[in-house]
Amino acid sequence: MQILACILPVVTFLCQPVLDAVQTCVGNLAQRFLDSLKNWADGLFGDRVGAAVEVPEPASEVVGAEEKLTEIRNHLEDDSVGIIGIHGMGGIGKTTILQMIINEFFERGRQCPFDLVVWVTVSQTVSIPDIQKQIADRLSLPLSDSSTDSEKKNARVLSEALSHKRFLMLLDDIWEAIDLQTQTKIGIPGPRTRRGSKSKIAFTTRLSQVCDHMGADKIVQVKSLDEAASWKLFCSKLRTKELVCTNPIIGQLAQQVVDKCGGLPLALITVGRAMANREDIQDWEYAVKALDHFPERLEGVDDHVLRCLKFSYDYLRNDNIRSALLFCAMYPEDAEINRKELIEHWIGEGLVDDENDAGEGSIDDARGAGQTLINKLRDACLLEPGTESSTVRMHDAVRDMALWLNRHPGHDKVDGFLVKDIFTTTNVVTVREHIKRIWVRSGDLEEEMFNPDESSNNRTLLLNNVIGLWPSILRTIASSMKGTLRVLNLSGSNLKVLPSEVGLMTELHYLNLSSTGIRLLPEKLGELIKLRQLLLNDMYYLQEIPRQAIAGLWSLQVLTMWGTVYDWEDDPRGHGCRQLEVGDLEAYLPRLEELHIQLGTPRALERFLTSHKLCRCTRGLCLAKLKRQGDRSQSEEPLYGEGGSLLRVFSAMGSSLKRLDLQGDDAHPWDGGLRISLDQLPLLEDLCLSSFKSEKMPEVVLVGSNINPGSSNVRLSTFTMRRCDGQKVLKLVGAFPCLQVFILRDCSTMEELVMDDDAVAADIGEGGTPDDTGLLDRHFPMLREIHLLSLPALKSMGGNRPLRLPASVSFKEIGCPELTRLPVDAAGVPKLKIVRGERKWGGRRGL
Repeated sequence: MQILACILPVVTFLCQPVLDAVQTCVGNLAQRFLDSLKNWADGLFGDRVGAAVEVPEPASEVVGAEEKLTEIRNHLEDDSVGIIGIHGMGGIGKTTILQMIINEFFERGRQCPFDLVVWVTVSQTVSIPDIQKQIADRLSLPLSDSSTDSEKKNARVLSEALSHKRFLMLLDDIWEAIDLQTQTKIGIPGPRTRRGSKSKIAFTTRLSQVCDHMGADKIVQVKSLDEAASWKLFCSKLRTKELVCTNPIIGQLAQQVVDKCGGLPLALITVGRAMANREDIQDWEYAVKALDHFPERLEGVDDHVLRCLKFSYDYLRNDNIRSALLFCAMYPEDAEINRKELIEHWIGEGLVDDENDAGEGSIDDARGAGQTLINKLRDACLLEPGTESSTVRMHDAVRDMALWLNRHPGHDKVDGFLVKDIFTTTNVVTVREHIKRIWVRSGDLEEEMFNPDESSNNRTLLLNNVIGLWPSILRTIASSMKGTLRVLNLSGSNLKVLPSEVGLMTELHYLNLSSTGIRLLPEKLGELIKLRQLLLNDMYYLQEIPRQAIAGLWSLQVLTMWGTVYDWEDDPRGHGCRQLEVGDLEAYLPRLEELHIQLGTPRALERFLTSHKLCRCTRGLCLAKLKRQGDRSQSEEPLYGEGGSLLRVFSAMGSSLKRLDLQGDDAHPWDGGLRISLDQLPLLEDLCLSSFKSEKMPEVVLVGSNINPGSSNVRLSTFTMRRCDGQKVLKLVGAFPCLQVFILRDCSTMEELVMDDDAVAADIGEGGTPDDTGLLDRHFPMLREIHLLSLPALKSMGGNRPLRLPASVSFKEIGCPELTRLPVDAAGVPKLKIVRGERKWGGRRGL
């Protein structure tokens, strides 16, 4: 083995939560209801199978599962065993045990018996294309999806790639048998199809018959925890262990709580965390009484386990936090929930008002309160981190509990919801008054869905990406929900006309019209006096915004128009209505705190730069020349004013910008080099340069920090340069302590990429400590991805010294035929994952 999977910093950071779930191993309650334990291994090895992974730190111990671990180890080392089935009830720890096996392989390094380990999350509905994609991502193979027989073609591609390797294929959470004997079905060569093959397939399932149908050579049954292991696991979650052990009354009560959890690890962890800081006898008595109302052994045991989870739910501090959790349950199973979107909806519903001055605080404070809610739910083991830092996940069992609550509107103060898509309707409840949220994910809408008598209590309506959203339906919605609706998301729908009745929904706090075909915003929009967030991103057809449509939005704090090409100049548009100008944003939006905007004319940019308020609240700015038909006067004015306007942008907005997109002006090619210093843009996180086409721009220089990266204030995390011609050199000078993604693509003349600078190194080497040069030698400490795509002239990358990059970095190079050398210090990056379009770089195998 020459390349093992590259996973040190990411998994090490996330390892502690894994350790908690690792102890949730065995049990035999809740056979029918809970899904298999989707612990942190799902996030690390399921949705991210294509990502470079690092050797995780070993778990300290697995409570009650040592015997099963030994049994599986023996099967994996036995050449006569090809397929191993691991089955047990949902939430019993099957995935955790498999994760421990993987950890052991990673720890063994070169002694690992497999060339490749692939983790595939199958879930309830088997999707052959999804399974193939996960395997292909791990192998960095492109797959076809353009024809009806693409599954068979992809199966042949995967089979060919895997047939030359000794692999361990791990299939997690199988609910129905998958044909592993027919190689052409998925593309996984069966261990029995090749003579002498030492490859293995292991899978987890809650159903024993799946093991039989899939021809498992060995079956491992995971059972519940015994009394001693249950007590040990429960106590490991308490911060008051000594009190439980020394106070005989609390100790007896705690033992009763453990007994009522029935040996189910997930219940033990959840209830244990709920009781983590409880020191009063009354709290423990309440816990026993709360769990004692239900039989210890029910015929179906579903309610018993779910009520254990509900106990943690009930212990949440207030109804807003409970409602926030139920909101998450509307997302599909195993969904990666975008934190930003989730918090925006929570703010719209008013769920953060208790933490944010009853909704009168700043939008940043509201987002902070939203993040606090997420943290509280995570602390209560009711939400999990997602595979990316920007997402969270909901454990299957916790989601089941939330759906169970939603099916029983008799529970006090539960905010019910209705989710519909083209295939199913989730949790249809008989009492419509219980429903406060509706989410139609796909399919055609019907006006009958929004009967005034049945929708009068609705607070949130999500119609994003639906078809059939006609003005008549929106009028019905406005009429039936005008007194209660606070969140309305119409993004991505086929809506082309926004009716004036939208002004009736005076309780709206959040309105998303992004990616719709709307050409005109009605003046009645201005009557939404409580609206705090208005999202108008990527509205390519938007031409008219009457001043009155904005003038009444006194409460508006967030206005996003990213990717929306609107002409901010005053002209005869609008059938006599005065159109919105740049100055109106300052005049009519007194509470505006966050603005994302695209400007396309030099005069609009000039007016914008004269407003201190607008510059101060701008978080995202895109400069792209507006092209008007038949208007030559505009095309004769350079957008950037020979570079002077750009310098003014940096000066005026440098302290507020988080996202900056600069696009070239074809009519006025840039003359001279382009130099951007991030010291002027300390908050900037995302920078994109595109469509600069000028032979008079020989190089682009991006200057990071020239000080110790550990004390740098440069926050840039993503840099993209694309579709630029004429430039030959791109330099990244100094330290970029937060840079995670670097993309350079479709630049036909780019010859050299410099990611180091001797002058800066010399300055630090002379004026700093001996360690400073080492820090500069790793001045991309967080870099995860490097993409070099379609760069036919690129000949060199790096600088005068070998780069030392993080061990987890993924390097993708396609369409760079002249680039023959990768100047990376092999000692500094021992597990660098490299993918080339024509061939693999380095020829080393990876785990």
